[in-house]
Amino acid sequence: MARPLLIAFAVLLAALASQFPAFRDAYLQRIGGALDEVTRQVAALDERAAAAGLERYAYVRRLSGNPDPVVAREGRALIDLLGRQHRLSAARDAVRDAPVYVQAAQVLLHLEPDIADAALADFQPAVPLSLSAVFHAFIGFVVGLFLPMGVRRLFPRRVAEGA
Repeated sequence: MARPLLIAFAVLLAALASQFPAFRDAYLQRIGGALDEVTRQVAALDERAAAAGLERYAYVRRLSGNPDPVVAREGRALIDLLGRQHRLSAARDAVRDAPVYVQAAQVLLHLEPDIADAALADFQPAVPLSLSAVFHAFIGFVVGLFLPMGVRRLFPRRVAEGA
């Protein structure tokens, strides 16, 4: 009975893992859209800075260092915007350019939770036929086979004494 359950668990993990490439693509599309919007906002920031006769960072420093709390808050919001642009760009590049065998790790390392949640909410599982999907399915199957065995080794069954 244990062997069929082990195989069923491995097949289930393979099926789940095979969905990763499609999720990765949806995640990348959402990151790209968010990055496009942030880049548009940064371009508008650059225009405002130029109109004030300042470069971007001098403009933001002037705002964030202003004694008026409303103006200083706006400066901090612009610092956050520039940080988000950098994070989204780094995430997009790392996930997009990663070799197939580290793509999942790159998604986890550069996870933007709000973007991942939105991508997952719209995600529709499919029957993937790409090489990447086959690779992830294989890894899922292997993990599904060996994970229960490893757990069993960590927590061996105790035989009742006197039985």
